Amino acid sequence: MRVRLTAVLVAVLVLAAGCARTPQGVDKDLVDDWAMMAAAKVPEPEPGDCWTTQSSRIGDIAASPVAVVQTPCEMSHVAETAYVGQFTGALADADRAPSADGMAETYKACDAQVATFLGGSWQDSRLRMIVYPPTTTQWRGGARFYRCDVAALRTERGILDPRTQTLKGALQSGGELLLGCGSKVETGGNWTDVDPAACTAPHDTEFVGVVAAAGAVYPADAKARSAAWGTGCLNKIRSYTGMPDSTLAKAKAGSGYWQIALSQDEWKAGNRSARCYVTLPKKITRSLKGAGNITI
Repeated sequence: MRVRLTAVLVAVLVLAAGCARTPQGVDKDLVDDWAMMAAAKVPEPEPGDCWTTQSSRIGDIAASPVAVVQTPCEMSHVAETAYVGQFTGALADADRAPSADGMAETYKACDAQVATFLGGSWQDSRLRMIVYPPTTTQWRGGARFYRCDVAALRTERGILDPRTQTLKGALQSGGELLLGCGSKVETGGNWTDVDPAACTAPHDTEFVGVVAAAGAVYPADAKARSAAWGTGCLNKIRSYTGMPDSTLAKAKAGSGYWQIALSQDEWKAGNRSARCYVTLPKKITRSLKGAGNITI
């Protein structure tokens, strides 16, 4: 019986404590004084973020940011964020992310920021710039950022070249990704790629510069591409080599151009340039830069 009485006594003491007078300044409401939690925010990328993918071609990851996922830069990755900007004004107020033809100013901003990040123009290299607006889900969640990424390529065909180090400063003088000499790759009689090579090694093509399209209409066929860049590239070859037309003709030198835009959407955004190459019918082991009136 003593054990039971003790148990009852303890219970009575606990109940009595529960009926004690509330201390001054306490209102007995356990929830009304909690601070409101901050609204959920879509995580934003940062310059220096790196990304990987299961895709092997630049066209696949340029089509959608969903194609790449964040990864530590010390691990193998295919793209790196060079700059993150914010949409403002009417673009930011829209109910959806802007389409390509509404991103011309965004593209220009990315182009300038990426050049600063790399230490040179990406168009002069085996690199690609990709401009990513937020996904539909991110936009609905309040995101208004745009991402300016860069990715390294093995050749002109757009095969991604995974890296384990940053691309920051990669295009400073002497950078390994800068375009130079190479060998033509032909398929079915058509020029389909350029394999990079040292200018002191046997090669039959050489990069001479970048030119903007002569018009604003997307060049949908070979004739239109020739009209867009043919004259501009020929002039680039003349100024780069210093070779008179008669010397170029004697060497049977040709003019090749490689459209940079991956799609009509990228064209609409402002990417209307082409890379120009001087091509030769045989292999040489010197650069033609400033060559002048020489015999090849």
